[in-house]
Amino acid sequence: MPRFVMVAMDGLRPDMVSPAATPHLAALAARGTRFANARSVFPSETRVATPSVVTGCRPGGHGMVANTLFDAAVAPDRLLRTKLLADVLAMARGGESPLERPTLAERLAAGGRSFALVSAGTQGAARLLHPAAERLGMFRWNVEDAEGDTAARMVARFGPTPPHAVPNIARNDHAARILLEHVLSDLRPDVALLWLSEPDVSFHWGGLRAAHAQDALRAADAALGRILAWREAQPDAAEIMVMVLSDHGHVTGRGKRSLEADLRRAGFRAGTGLSSEVDVVVAPAAAPGLWFRDPALAPQVAEWLAAQPWVAALLARDPAMLPDGMVLPLAVLGSGHRRSADLVVTFAGSEAADEWGLPGFAPFDAPDVPEGGGMHGGLHRAELATVLVAEGGPFRRAAVVQAPCDLTDIAPTLLHLLGLDHEGCEGRPLREALEEGADAPPAPERLTLPRGFALEAMRRADGGRLYPTALLRGA
Repeated sequence: MPRFVMVAMDGLRPDMVSPAATPHLAALAARGTRFANARSVFPSETRVATPSVVTGCRPGGHGMVANTLFDAAVAPDRLLRTKLLADVLAMARGGESPLERPTLAERLAAGGRSFALVSAGTQGAARLLHPAAERLGMFRWNVEDAEGDTAARMVARFGPTPPHAVPNIARNDHAARILLEHVLSDLRPDVALLWLSEPDVSFHWGGLRAAHAQDALRAADAALGRILAWREAQPDAAEIMVMVLSDHGHVTGRGKRSLEADLRRAGFRAGTGLSSEVDVVVAPAAAPGLWFRDPALAPQVAEWLAAQPWVAALLARDPAMLPDGMVLPLAVLGSGHRRSADLVVTFAGSEAADEWGLPGFAPFDAPDVPEGGGMHGGLHRAELATVLVAEGGPFRRAAVVQAPCDLTDIAPTLLHLLGLDHEGCEGRPLREALEEGADAPPAPERLTLPRGFALEAMRRADGGRLYPTALLRGA
């Protein structure tokens, strides 16, 4: 019976995969199927991407619209940070999950199959990947878990989780050990997912090619190597498919800002929660979100933003708040939802080489990331491009798929291969990975945006959804 092992390397740029830096992943991509035009969702942030992977829907469908967001109905006086389990549960408002679509685990359970998650990321991200674990009687473990029966059993067997560090190699290795020695060996789920927090952690705090970031990338690749060695030793190795993905890429942060402070200096009453002194709530990010007490203020703020040289495109949940032609609707990117910010700001980046020799840098707003650190969340080409490799079973050998895809196509593909229904997913089974004749290069598109910017995008040759590729300066 077919089964899957998924390995997520958080934040890995496809152009950083090489025989020297990631020998196991590079070899897997060479002998399996590599998706050359795989993309993230917008905003290209982890707790937006993770629900997209497991629901097969973009943010406008599943409802997790940013890593940091404002929801006056949940917490009117502060921002919600979805890396925190408490804030994820607050957004659920007494329910099991804030997600508005069923997850991969729920779909598998309905078909009599099983799912297990081992996460070296945050507790909030782990809950969003597998919110129904308790109800379904399935396995979910995260490096930050300190309470509950699962956490106690893992400590008893494998010892305490190593402390968080940069690079976060020890925690990732601990998680990989639990996957190999417990989940894959004892539980044998139909689908297992290992979420590694590297190289994302080290990219943020040090830069994309800092020595410790390269160490973290090699360690993540070595964990993949141990998983591949385990598979080769199994009697059913031919039926075990391995999929490696990243949730987003990274761009080098150059020109750190505080949009809240910028707005205050411009005379607007900005803050991080509504109060009598705040008219505009600002959530810092690579694509900051703004929520207005009074929508009538939106045109004035948007006009000021449009005059700033470091601002690129403006996006809106409801474009009717602003003059015609001033913003791109979030719905065009599949990101419009009632939780979405009234206005989302993107920063004007460059595709020129950064100090590491990698293409891409951009301004950013992230209080805890240093100047020169890696960032993601916007529409830069380096943020949107993702790794996606599949190998084993019916996946084509030594193939490079040209058709466009994104994170929402992963769950439908797994469900299709397991003979299960994927109705309700926005994504689709990636038949190009199974049938050479189904593949075709994408049809390019270009959306002209205000103030000399353009959105480069693509669709499948036979039409379908828009896949954003890059926000560019110039017509």
